[in-house]
Amino acid sequence: MKKIGFIGAYDKANLIMCIAKILSMKNKRVLIVDTTAEQKFRYIVPTLEPTITYITTWEEIDVAVGFGKMEHIYDYIGVSEQTVEYDVILMNIDSPNTLENMKAYDNDINCFVTAMDLYSIRKGIEIFNNIKKPMRLVKIIFSRQMNEADNQYIDYLASEARMQWDEKQIFFPLILDDKYVEMDNQLIYRLGLKSMSSLYKDSLAQLTEMLFGNEIKEQDAKKMIKALERNGI
Repeated sequence: MKKIGFIGAYDKANLIMCIAKILSMKNKRVLIVDTTAEQKFRYIVPTLEPTITYITTWEEIDVAVGFGKMEHIYDYIGVSEQTVEYDVILMNIDSPNTLENMKAYDNDINCFVTAMDLYSIRKGIEIFNNIKKPMRLVKIIFSRQMNEADNQYIDYLASEARMQWDEKQIFFPLILDDKYVEMDNQLIYRLGLKSMSSLYKDSLAQLTEMLFGNEIKEQDAKKMIKALERNGI
């Protein structure tokens, strides 16, 4: 079982769902765990019986909402960490408390997800200010026109936080039309890639290889994205 943390104040829900959908096409059993304060998945993923804590299935992906610790999820489904049947767990984290409670230190990979607005950067970095030990992170940066100065600015603001950067990093274009597509999809409870920009889909394929390169290469991810588009997704 592989655990990956997507950590930061920026909205990561659509990105996580896209990664999960690609994995499901590889017959991977995927669990998304939304630990964020706003619990966006509670509102954008349909469920028949919403309660304080629950796990629902959507687009062949399981989504857990309202749980504070992984142990609570294992208890909910009646398994132990050793016997759980998920191949991949994707964690959506936006606070130091949930980072600690979800034992994100032990994840196989942790990503810092941010846009270039000050709130996303500073609020995201704040998560790491008082954690118990430094964390190694892959940068995932959403930017209208990414340049090295933006990258250095993040490094500058994070200089006193307990963050260690991985040499790998992924840039996503911040394109307004992509946000419109995302909002339209949410209104009809649909995960759609068909109308997303080619730049977004290229970055998504690169990220997939970065996270799962032993099993999914960038070109394989692009083929799966094309297949999803042909199926209307």
